[in-house]
Amino acid sequence: MVADKILNLVDRQLVVDLASEMISIPSSTGNEGDMARFLVRAFGEVGCESRLQTIYDDRHNAIGRLSGTGNGPTVLLSGHLDTSARGDEEFLVGKGWKNHPVIEGDRIWGNGICNMKHAFVSYVAGVDAMRRAGISFQGDLILAGTAGEIEVAPVDEFQGQRYHSHGMGLRFLLIHGVTADFHFLGEPTGQVPSVGTMGSVWAKVTTRGQFAHTAWADKHVNAIDEMTLLWNAVTEWIPHYREKNIYMGVWPQVNRGSIVGGMPWRASRTASTCSAYVDLRFPPNRYPIDVQREFTDAVQEAAKKSNVQLPVEVDFYVSRPGTRIAEDHLVVESVVGAHHQVTGNLVPAAFCPPYCADAIDANRYGVPTCIYGSGGAPSGPTDPATGPGDLRASEGEFVSITDMVNAAAVYITAAATLNEHDLETVAATRGSMPGVTETDLS
Repeated sequence: MVADKILNLVDRQLVVDLASEMISIPSSTGNEGDMARFLVRAFGEVGCESRLQTIYDDRHNAIGRLSGTGNGPTVLLSGHLDTSARGDEEFLVGKGWKNHPVIEGDRIWGNGICNMKHAFVSYVAGVDAMRRAGISFQGDLILAGTAGEIEVAPVDEFQGQRYHSHGMGLRFLLIHGVTADFHFLGEPTGQVPSVGTMGSVWAKVTTRGQFAHTAWADKHVNAIDEMTLLWNAVTEWIPHYREKNIYMGVWPQVNRGSIVGGMPWRASRTASTCSAYVDLRFPPNRYPIDVQREFTDAVQEAAKKSNVQLPVEVDFYVSRPGTRIAEDHLVVESVVGAHHQVTGNLVPAAFCPPYCADAIDANRYGVPTCIYGSGGAPSGPTDPATGPGDLRASEGEFVSITDMVNAAAVYITAAATLNEHDLETVAATRGSMPGVTETDLS
């Protein structure tokens, strides 16, 4: 079996070395250039034809291609280069938030290894094992590291390439010549084959006040007081929103990510404005515009209920829909089967926790995607009372070395399974392109 052959040849020391090197390369959003160059070298060292795909400045995608030998499908293995943190933040003290590796038993800690450098480790180690096993595919195998996936967005004074993200690199990849029949996206799913993710809407909610001196503060409207009243009222709406938007057992989230109000250097004045920045997750069967309207109505109703005195403004600066493909899609079944062959565990496909991922764009560009990777909380149903939290919240990011070894074998085994189908068979399994109705095909 391909699974046994590959698993026996995955070089565990190579896995450790690759993970350690990648952790040591800072690659925060907007500064992915060094990581892209490293991957181009790593892809080339395992036999891929590799290159940089320049987006702008020092932001690149890294691409490696193993050409196929015949009439087989092209399989893309991708992941994002940017990390959730820079690695030098003073408030992040855990060893898993730093740009240097810490190995403890079977775990390796370090910034970005969970989200999601572990996937590149497994991709490279998998291709290395595949070549040493003498295995080739009929179709092409493409490895890609993409810039700008982490969930940041430009707003107010926060502008420029550091804030250009939310899948921009994957979209650039797909509209500039790189596409595929199938796609594995190595996000941290706890090694649960996953069929999709929720969408996200970000809103800026602003209350108004009067600019008055402290001596008369009790006589005038303070925007911070207005926001306190407003948010307390909005909080009563959140549980109803979450419950009615449960999808495949996964509860969406509503997060108040930031509040900005008043002038810290002038506490002798009441705040004339206060803004709360809110992230709303929603299932893939809802349109972003409908979520925007629902939230706007909820805010305005809360303002009336809490007797907010001045008008409240709601502006939106992210609207990204969710995505899902069928559990019986060929790409999903290939990963479910490969995971079973490699680990001995039959894990059914599930829906991701309420984060966004580049599957959102790949599926809409006609590249069906199964999300599967090491680390992180497992996909599947969540319970607000008992479900797992973010495993990174205390000490930062880590991944099991054994999981990365196993994942290397899973990716190659799944790709081999898909290559059992010729292009005509693959084409026959497709529906219409996303955004095209059947009547458009006549």
